[in-house]
Amino acid sequence: MDKARLLERPHTAEIAALFKRLDCTLVVVDDDPTGTQTVHDVPVLGHWSEQAFLDEFKVGTPLLFVLANTRSLTQTKAMARAREIGQNIKKASEQIGRKFLTVSRSDSTLRGHFPEEVYALTEGAGQSDLPIILTPAFFEGGRVTMDDTHYILEEDTRIPVAETPFAKDKSFGYSHSNLKMWTEEKTKGKVKASEVKSLSLSQIASGQELIANVLKQLKPGEVLVLNAANYTDMEAFVLALHKVLIEGKRFAFRTGASFVCAFGGIGPKPWVPETLPNPSHGGLVVVGSYVPKSTRQLEELLKAEGLFAVPLSVERIIHDANPLINEIDSFVDQLESKINQGITPVVYTSRELVSGSTSDESLAIGEKVNDFLVTLVERLSVQPSFIIGKGGITSNDLAVKSLKMKRGMVVGQVLAGVPVWELGTENKFPSTPYVVFPGNVGDDKGLYTVYHHFNQTRTSL
Repeated sequence: MDKARLLERPHTAEIAALFKRLDCTLVVVDDDPTGTQTVHDVPVLGHWSEQAFLDEFKVGTPLLFVLANTRSLTQTKAMARAREIGQNIKKASEQIGRKFLTVSRSDSTLRGHFPEEVYALTEGAGQSDLPIILTPAFFEGGRVTMDDTHYILEEDTRIPVAETPFAKDKSFGYSHSNLKMWTEEKTKGKVKASEVKSLSLSQIASGQELIANVLKQLKPGEVLVLNAANYTDMEAFVLALHKVLIEGKRFAFRTGASFVCAFGGIGPKPWVPETLPNPSHGGLVVVGSYVPKSTRQLEELLKAEGLFAVPLSVERIIHDANPLINEIDSFVDQLESKINQGITPVVYTSRELVSGSTSDESLAIGEKVNDFLVTLVERLSVQPSFIIGKGGITSNDLAVKSLKMKRGMVVGQVLAGVPVWELGTENKFPSTPYVVFPGNVGDDKGLYTVYHHFNQTRTSL
């Protein structure tokens, strides 16, 4: 499939004007931090207090992200967090008088708590029983929906997503690529595939009136699958959606990253490092993602010069935690020594997947591993010239827990689908560029390419 055609944005300016006319704040509740991969110049909140939303609503922020990190939680905890976020949004809105819409942004490979997270968020926000728009497309990463089936594009091949390693996830696995059947699977039969609506590509091509009529006819609780093979399809849908929203109808959303930038009328913004703090220092790369794509990228990265490999045994972290914690100071000393020498440490977890017998046990293992990575980075006192977090949950925890981020700003993308954040002044290393590198994005050279951009800039300063 033609990559240029995939990313064409014919209606961005018109949509931006409609979004401004809507005069509200779009709050994107992200189940890991990778939803920022298609936007720029929007804030990212590392916490979800009522005051955080008050501050944004007071200045009329049009679009913002909240790092809920619910994909790392059990379903019960994820629902509680999503409900709390919705409640705080609602309270802040009532105090300021600022209208809002919420989006539950999740994985373009269908991992996450659906539909429970959507229900909890909208219930908390006082917007229960809305029709749900389901659109996991992420075009920069080659995720498209056609004939109600969700695919991953690999070169010229369309692979049904249920036939990829992502569908075998120990916590969020599934067996259907058809999104109507996937919805029945995820709702445990409460929503039948035959009850799920969809907008086909031919209907989208038929024009605004038809799309708007379909949206207006949706009933409370119904699920609508949006087929979209490229941004042209997505923007055609969003044009009609905005007009229906302006008329007063409301929806709940479970989306991939491409919907967010399309809805906001935000075009791409490539970013390259021009200046770095402490350019004599090395950077820091932390790889927690274990999916096959991440492993291939790690292998390519480790062939580069100027790196120091720091492998961590997941088995030791899980089963030998106390002795390993006792060694953490020596790990930190080692990292700081290399960074001071202008060498970039690459900290990565062992590549074999260690999982529990249930989804909750698997999530608990992941939490334990991430907690160790968090502690390691939290104890650093030497500022790296850049930081790359590989994997959604890893990136989230490093930003929020290790670096103490409360509010950051997305400045652009260092690669398509790979965002860079400028962290707030409260952050442990406030001027250090922070790269959120999703586990399932980029070619095999992707991680190497991003490191090379930074290292080339660092050594030229």
